[in-house]
Amino acid sequence: MRFNVVFLAASLAAVPAAGFGQETSRPGGPAIIGSPQQAISMALARSPALRSADASRQAARADALQAPLRPNPEASIEVENFGGIGGRGEFRGARAVETTLGLSQRVEIGGQRAARIAMAARSGDLATLDYEAARLDLVRDVTTALVDAEAAIRTIAVEQDRARLAAETLRAARGRVEAGREPILQVQRAEVVRANAEIATERARREAEMALANLAAMVGEPRVELARRQSWFEEVGATPRPPVPADPLARLVGNPDLARLDATVSQQNANLTLQRATAIPDVTLQGQVRRFQDGGETAFVAGASIPLPFRDRNQGGIARAQAELLRAEAEADRGRRSLAAALVAAEQRMALAWRTIQSLRREALPAAEQAARSATSGFAEGKFGFLEVLDAQRARSDARAQLIDAYRDFHSRRAVVDRMRGQEPTVLTNGGTR
Repeated sequence: MRFNVVFLAASLAAVPAAGFGQETSRPGGPAIIGSPQQAISMALARSPALRSADASRQAARADALQAPLRPNPEASIEVENFGGIGGRGEFRGARAVETTLGLSQRVEIGGQRAARIAMAARSGDLATLDYEAARLDLVRDVTTALVDAEAAIRTIAVEQDRARLAAETLRAARGRVEAGREPILQVQRAEVVRANAEIATERARREAEMALANLAAMVGEPRVELARRQSWFEEVGATPRPPVPADPLARLVGNPDLARLDATVSQQNANLTLQRATAIPDVTLQGQVRRFQDGGETAFVAGASIPLPFRDRNQGGIARAQAELLRAEAEADRGRRSLAAALVAAEQRMALAWRTIQSLRREALPAAEQAARSATSGFAEGKFGFLEVLDAQRARSDARAQLIDAYRDFHSRRAVVDRMRGQEPTVLTNGGTR
């Protein structure tokens, strides 16, 4: 079975980082990430988790190299009738010495070699799927970390604007109090709002620092910064269409986790065949050349040996392999159902986030901005009260913050869906910086 992730892995590994957007950094300063493609490329090149998965894949290949090898022959030598003690001395010295040179070869007759090769091949398939899953996990996690960092940086701007409006409202409130048109209580309220806005701004800065630190750890850099505002963050595509094909399992065809379920069953089948083959004893063929020193004659000796399976017929190994096969089949059935349900839920959450973005962009945010502008200008002219201005400003800032959260939620959900489908991240097709 071929997977889309194979092509993704090959393309990402083959294309240098410069192809994704220039990676720049100041001497001793942070690395500048200009696009999702660049962040993913950096992570794929440096991830310890990916190196670990690749080492497991190499180990499985080594097992496949060892599996077809046949048993080595064994050489032996025996020397008899030398150094006699007592008697008439006819065995003293080397006159009656008998020297025997032998060669033996164990022959596997129960199909063990073929079963061993099949078992190594199935284990190699599992290791390859684990490596592909690790790559997809890394791409998803890096995408999510980049989304979180960009959202956190944009939240700083929202909170700064909230603090700016709070400061302007405070100045207007003081002017109205001095003019005798508002009680001193309005100034105190405005000061509380301004203080809270400054606290929220500082909190947003800390959140952005933590998000950038997490992204830096994902891409293997001491420190990172994002190159201006990322244009892909606001690109969510057209109206989501119904998933095609309709069967969730058909949409999971590129998911290595789904393929691994079937591969595990195949591995346990191969293990059962190997255990049954192991129950058949091997034959050891022997050939010897015997030299009689006394008469100067040479004789040939041939023989064969085979264990008698009266007691140990690998009953326990076969029974265990049968149980492991039943467990793998049950886990595969449960895993398919779980993956299908998780994909449907992830797609629905992504669609909900898309609808939230459209509602905020087209209706809620424009209305909130218009209300805030009208309330702010009207407050200075005495048309609106202080509480009305605060409510309008809070509604606009909240709408902006909700839109950022909706973008973050959408891109995170889409990264999960792409991971489950085993396909190229959608965000890679949506541009870089602006």
